[in-house]
Amino acid sequence: MTEQSQARFNLWIDPWIDLETSSGTIVRLGIKETLIQANQKLVAIFDNSPLVVVGIHRLLTAILQHIYDPQRLKDLSMLWNAGQFDPDKIIGFGRQFADRFDIFSQDKPFFQSADLPISPSKKDSIKTIAYLAAQLPSGTGVVHYRHSSDHSQVFCPVCAAKGVVTIPAFATSGGAGIKPSINGVPPIYVLPGGADLFCKLFASLMLPAYKPKIASQTEDQVWWEREGLVHHSQELLRVGYLHSLTFPARRVRLHPEKLNTVCTLCGEQTEWGVRTMVFEMGETRLKGSEPWFDPFAGYKLNPGKPPTPIRPQRGKALWREYGSLFLSHGSASDQTHSIRPAILDQAAALAMEGINSTNQQRALRCVGMVTDMKAKVFEWVDVGYDVPLNLLEDEFAGIEVDRAIQFAQDCAAILTKVFSIHFGGSGKGATRHSRLRLDLINHYWGDLAVLFRKFILEFAEKPQDQGPIMRWIDDVISVGRTTMSETIQLVGDDAASLRNRVKAENDCADNLFDRKRKENL
Repeated sequence: MTEQSQARFNLWIDPWIDLETSSGTIVRLGIKETLIQANQKLVAIFDNSPLVVVGIHRLLTAILQHIYDPQRLKDLSMLWNAGQFDPDKIIGFGRQFADRFDIFSQDKPFFQSADLPISPSKKDSIKTIAYLAAQLPSGTGVVHYRHSSDHSQVFCPVCAAKGVVTIPAFATSGGAGIKPSINGVPPIYVLPGGADLFCKLFASLMLPAYKPKIASQTEDQVWWEREGLVHHSQELLRVGYLHSLTFPARRVRLHPEKLNTVCTLCGEQTEWGVRTMVFEMGETRLKGSEPWFDPFAGYKLNPGKPPTPIRPQRGKALWREYGSLFLSHGSASDQTHSIRPAILDQAAALAMEGINSTNQQRALRCVGMVTDMKAKVFEWVDVGYDVPLNLLEDEFAGIEVDRAIQFAQDCAAILTKVFSIHFGGSGKGATRHSRLRLDLINHYWGDLAVLFRKFILEFAEKPQDQGPIMRWIDDVISVGRTTMSETIQLVGDDAASLRNRVKAENDCADNLFDRKRKENL
């Protein structure tokens, strides 16, 4: 038996999931104990990387979905009233499938392809383990962004496992033939919140009506039931829902070594480390297949084009997608241009039945990656929101909130245009004025963030009243005028600049009030 074959790290029983407790401490558990103790002072999954949180959340959801497979509201109601996941069911799942969760297994490695050797082979394309951590530049990225060698990275089994579980949700494009995972360029994932981990995972269990419509009912190749092989660049015509949550978008094989060293990612001492792996293109959906609607993602609907997942964008605050991500626009409305995550449609249905509706606001966590739509990752986004429950249930709330955000966007365009007219051009100070124009818009959106939250709370109290949106419109105009006035004071105080400042302020006010009149309030 080789030294590599002696490595063992089973995610079902070995501690690797960091969890925040109600007392504020962090404990580390395996999957089995995490699920059994989900209602016992465990508040949330914890990790420095929100991508890891999403990966673990989706893995735990897939396991619970497999165990419970709820078919009716009554099934979820019974589970909610029980207040915990049945330990006997969890233990029974482990008896059947625990061997499929060993990341260093010779013949059934978790989320890896068993036909690849556990030791590096010359015929395989060997990659550094850094490819599993989006925050670490790898390949040519180390030259441009880190100026160091990615081959110096060594991951402990815990960090290697956390990297592997992010693949189904966050695998991006990466050069010729390397395609993203089932949801394409990663969207913003909306995770349900709650008082404890049980509430969060309970709210993630899907009834059939809210799963992707095209999810296969007969060919659901969830990881622990399928053959432990991932074929290179395999195109799939049918994908089941559980398969989508454990989608092997990469053909992987970790190479464990007995190193007795320090993990370069978490800094903990480790007996076994992973420096290299095989990391190739794995499964993908057949080109031209019907759109896949992940229940945890929202989508933009473009007439004549495929739906587009809502993704984070550089320089765009996530609250500007509030209506699209969280609220319904009414299925019969011709104004519908987006659909929120199906998990929120189900949450609204459960609340109307009195299930999981003890709070007047629903806590949600939004996680995504800002990319260049290819392999380059700029940053991740991790934002929490409290959505009033009555707005979650309102069939047309999204239309009014979108109207409010559109008004703010139109006013932002007015500010940019007015500033460019009076302080644009290529003359003296053009570069400085360009920076000021960017600052103008950044400050404008930043100042509106708190006012938007105020608008949502007022709107939730009186969704049929025009008062909240009228006050919002006045707030937007006030912020726009103030931001313009404060920004243009920095352009200079010579005679020409003073004249342009007065003209800009007047034009700004006139254009903003013209936009207000178009609202027909």
